[in-house]
Amino acid sequence: MASAPVELLADDGNATKQVRNLLRAILLILAITVIYYARDLLLPVVLAFFLALTFRPAIRHSSKHRIPPLLAAALFFALLVVCGFSVFYFVSGPVVAWFEDAPKLMQTFSEKFRGLKSSLETITSLTEKLQDVSSVASTPEVQEVVIRESALPAIFSIVTGYPIQFLITLLSTLVLAVFLMASGDLFYEKLVRILPTLSARKRALHIAYDIENQVSGYISTLSAINFVMGLLVAIIFHVLGMPLPYLWGVLAFLFNYVPYIGALAGIALSGFMAIVTFDSVGYALLIPLAYAACSIIESEILSPQIMGRSLQMNSVAILLSLAFWTWMWGIAGCALALPLLVTIKVFCDHMEGLSGLGEFIATRQTGNSIEPV
Repeated sequence: MASAPVELLADDGNATKQVRNLLRAILLILAITVIYYARDLLLPVVLAFFLALTFRPAIRHSSKHRIPPLLAAALFFALLVVCGFSVFYFVSGPVVAWFEDAPKLMQTFSEKFRGLKSSLETITSLTEKLQDVSSVASTPEVQEVVIRESALPAIFSIVTGYPIQFLITLLSTLVLAVFLMASGDLFYEKLVRILPTLSARKRALHIAYDIENQVSGYISTLSAINFVMGLLVAIIFHVLGMPLPYLWGVLAFLFNYVPYIGALAGIALSGFMAIVTFDSVGYALLIPLAYAACSIIESEILSPQIMGRSLQMNSVAILLSLAFWTWMWGIAGCALALPLLVTIKVFCDHMEGLSGLGEFIATRQTGNSIEPV
């Protein structure tokens, strides 16, 4: 008889645990929904947050030399604007020329693969004929009415909408980043004041400083590696005779902020332009092969040697983060996937309940492999 209350308590405990797990799942779904639909508001905030974190150590170092945080933030803001406009000035002309010559470039590319194209056209025409025969046999004759809309409104919305939205996001990000950098340690002081206990304050400050150091170190190190990658690509392309090698260096620098996808995009684009540019297809293939070699050297040799283990993530976690944040926020989410992953890992390292997720995100430790039984 005494065991009955124990069983009831065990059942109540299991029910409470199930309700808790259900509430956590609902909260996670609601958070994902809010992040997806509030991206126009959250994206500039997150970008500004990471931009401010990148320059926070430099701002703190300048304050030790009696330079006000507002002045230091303004100087960094001016530096970012000058660098951004310089890159835009050097890149915009050739890229616009590529878009204008896109039909001609596609025609030149298709002419060099005319045999493959004819085979593909034969297969495509055969498939279309089979589809026509099956559709005629299965459905009665119905008069099809097609309403053709003018393409001008769609083109106009694309041309006017995306640049304006991009400029608004960029300006909002830069302004908010300047205020975050100029605020100094204000938010850390507020964090200390609102927490009730001394241990909670110490833990929160430790997490905040750890996130700042890890994210700033990651972005700074990645930018230095990307600079070396871009310089190497520009030199090799110049030696191989590729037109506009400086442009390819800038593109390699920018593409390399997105792991895997950026390298694939650089290889594909350089291969396409090389095939269009050079008469010999065999010689043209040296261009994407050289880009791929530079990418392999960067990802397999340079990055592991420069970045510590705390800044390295395993490939599965990186791909999942890329897929998730690209789905949530598009190209900007793809660029933010790794900084967000670093931030999540820092939280997991300081939270005992999230230690399993942190271990999953981290790369494999040397010598820790499991052999099959």
